[in-house]
Amino acid sequence: MSYAPPVGGFPTPQPAPGRARAAALPGLAALLIVELLLELAILAFDLNRQGAAYLPTALGINYDHFVDGVPVSFTASDTATVLLLIVLIIAAFTGRGWVRAAGIGLLLPNAYIVVMTEVSELTGADPIRHAWGSPLLPNLLLSLDAIAQVVFAVIFAVVVAVTVQRPVPSGYPAPFPPQAAPSYGAPIPPQPVAGYPAPMAAPAQQPIQPPAYGYPPRPPQAPPTA
Repeated sequence: MSYAPPVGGFPTPQPAPGRARAAALPGLAALLIVELLLELAILAFDLNRQGAAYLPTALGINYDHFVDGVPVSFTASDTATVLLLIVLIIAAFTGRGWVRAAGIGLLLPNAYIVVMTEVSELTGADPIRHAWGSPLLPNLLLSLDAIAQVVFAVIFAVVVAVTVQRPVPSGYPAPFPPQAAPSYGAPIPPQPVAGYPAPMAAPAQQPIQPPAYGYPPRPPQAPPTA
């Protein structure tokens, strides 16, 4: 018996889904690298002003070598941020999807603290407000460094939100429409092979004749008379 092909054709085998990797991880890693460079720029400025004696202050061991008259300084919290950024960058380049949540948990609270600090400085007394952007080098650049950290933290959160909402292909084919029931047709007669004559049909059978007698049959006898 023959079967009709399914409606829409037979399903095409699809490749199995690979390892789940968060989308846009290289871009997130690039944003984390920028955040790391902005943090290290502040540390480089403090070390340039105070020398290696500033390292205990940067690590939170003592607070004897703060740079006076600047809006931003590198403190122990910045040291922890730098270490976490390095871990997140390595994880992003190795395809760890948890970098998204961890990056938001690190950058957004830090951005909130920076924003509140900048607002406090801009709305404070005249000496503090004046120190926010004067002199141009380095105070204004340090303030712009802090603002840039906030901007890149927001960009990081936006990229994460966009990539989470984007559907990830599963690797399986789309569902097919309902398939029709197979049709059962008459069997296909054998076809002649090219180069050979078609098979001869069997001769029709003759009706069976009664056997011929070897001698004539006797005539029927008359019934006996009384």
